[in-house]
Amino acid sequence: MIRVSGAKRLLASASLVALLSACAITPDPFTPEQLAQAAKDDRADMFNGGAPLTGKLTVAEAIARALKYNLDRRAKMMDEALALNQTLVDRWDMLPKLVANGNFTSKSEANATRSRNLYTQTTSTSEPSYSADRDNYTADLGLSWNVLDFGLSYFSAKQNADRALIAAERKRKAVHNLVQEVRFAFWRSAAHQELKAEVDTAVAEAKVALDRARTVERENLRAPAEALRYQKSLLETLRQLTAIQQELSTAEIELAALINAPPGTKLGLEVPKELKVPAWDLGVERMEELAFAGNADLREQGYLARVAVNDTRKAIARLFPGITFSGSRNYDHNSFLMNNHWYEAGAKLSWNLMNLVSGPDAIAYAETNEEVTKARRLAQRMAVLAQVHVSERQFHNAVSQFDQSDQLWKVDARLFELSEARAANDAQGMLERVAGRASAIASALRRFQTYAQVEQAYAKMQASIGHDLMPDAVASHELKDLAATIAARLEGWGAPGPASIPEPAPVVATEPPPAPVVMTEQPPAPVVMTEQPPAAGAIPDRDGDGDGLLDSLGRWFGEAVPATGRQDASLAAPPPAPDTQPQAVEALIARVQTLSGSFGPVPQPVAYAEPVARTAR
Repeated sequence: MIRVSGAKRLLASASLVALLSACAITPDPFTPEQLAQAAKDDRADMFNGGAPLTGKLTVAEAIARALKYNLDRRAKMMDEALALNQTLVDRWDMLPKLVANGNFTSKSEANATRSRNLYTQTTSTSEPSYSADRDNYTADLGLSWNVLDFGLSYFSAKQNADRALIAAERKRKAVHNLVQEVRFAFWRSAAHQELKAEVDTAVAEAKVALDRARTVERENLRAPAEALRYQKSLLETLRQLTAIQQELSTAEIELAALINAPPGTKLGLEVPKELKVPAWDLGVERMEELAFAGNADLREQGYLARVAVNDTRKAIARLFPGITFSGSRNYDHNSFLMNNHWYEAGAKLSWNLMNLVSGPDAIAYAETNEEVTKARRLAQRMAVLAQVHVSERQFHNAVSQFDQSDQLWKVDARLFELSEARAANDAQGMLERVAGRASAIASALRRFQTYAQVEQAYAKMQASIGHDLMPDAVASHELKDLAATIAARLEGWGAPGPASIPEPAPVVATEPPPAPVVMTEQPPAPVVMTEQPPAAGAIPDRDGDGDGLLDSLGRWFGEAVPATGRQDASLAAPPPAPDTQPQAVEALIARVQTLSGSFGPVPQPVAYAEPVARTAR
């Protein structure tokens, strides 16, 4: 009786402790110290193991650093590794189950019994007896194998193997996108590196000219309207230069994030002297064939279709009965047994009859899933087909835009040199010099940005047809060797294809036809023109779009410029007579065409736009 009371007290105490523990659980937010320590540890892990930046950074090295250290790519690689590890786990699910069991029981009283006569229903008057110890333990080691579970595990393993391949294709797609982003960000950063000093100089010069113009207005040295128009032109110049500064300010930060360098890191880029447009000699038909075979999204949809088929097979397999084969070695510590050790073997048939009722619905659902997966695959094929054509057209359009931007950059560079040839103390000459510098900088920025779009469109074409920059296997994963491999692959991407490949589609370009695609970074040598363009007052905004600084290009190519007010004789040369102005304009155009013959025809004047915005990726 004492043992029974003690057991009850022990059970009550354990229940009370468990109840109080459950009630004691409360939300436990992080403390500021814990958050600060976690941020410190994570920051150290973010940039841990990265090779330091030494020397100039090339395009190949930037891509290599992104592929090796970019955190998003690391996450995709870990997803793939996790999926592959799941396939290793699934192999064990198809094996028989080997289970070891142990059991201990303790009773407060002996399990004593009396017997009763079956026919007379009289209880025996003999003393009660028992045949089991009050404290007893048993053990067994059993091997069992269910045929139905084996079949289901087999199909699940095949599905998980396909999911591992899906993870690999998603990693391929992540690499394709990463290469596009790095190539685009590299050339935007190159524009920042090449133009930053010029932009700063132009801003400083514009501010000095603006201060002088305000001084002239305060001292009434010029007519008020003319002085205000002069200031407006300078402010428009300053606004455009500020917009260029803002456009370039984030490029280096974005590239540093892609290569997993700390934000604010100063990146020295190795900018090639020649901007070479990649060669492309695949026809659209051949690109469609390659895309249908190698596109990462299409491969993923193919593997998802196989997963759906195995779901149907699993639904059918569940309709069958399960047969379990078992065998075990057993032990019982009961002292009343004659044999405490023995072997046991058996077979068991089990059949869930409710599966026969629900089976048709399950099969119908699985087949519908197959149809949905097929519809998605067809839709994805159509999207990839459109992507191939769009990327091919974007590439040729980007090449055409780059060629035109390059020609415009050369013309603006010449115009700036001509404006510098004017008298240093000529106020109107200073305005044209500042406007010319701003125009030249904007053209150089547009040139870099269109080349960045060429590189991005080229990488997008490669991604759409499933061409991988990285080979299947590399000799070494060291950063130097990886960069060398990528540099060789980048060169190989532009190599001509085999003779069986269809002829390349013609490049669609606006007239005039593109100049040669290999461009040098240096502008043409200064040219002293013998014929001066018609002089004018402060540069007006003729179209009302806020781009009056560059509307002066129209004057250089023969457009009429409305009068803007009187000019001081000491600040501007008198304009030519009305009857001689067309002849002077024609002579100027002929002279420019003669001097720029190596750069193609002189482009027609176009409305100036803000610096080209970064394209959506």
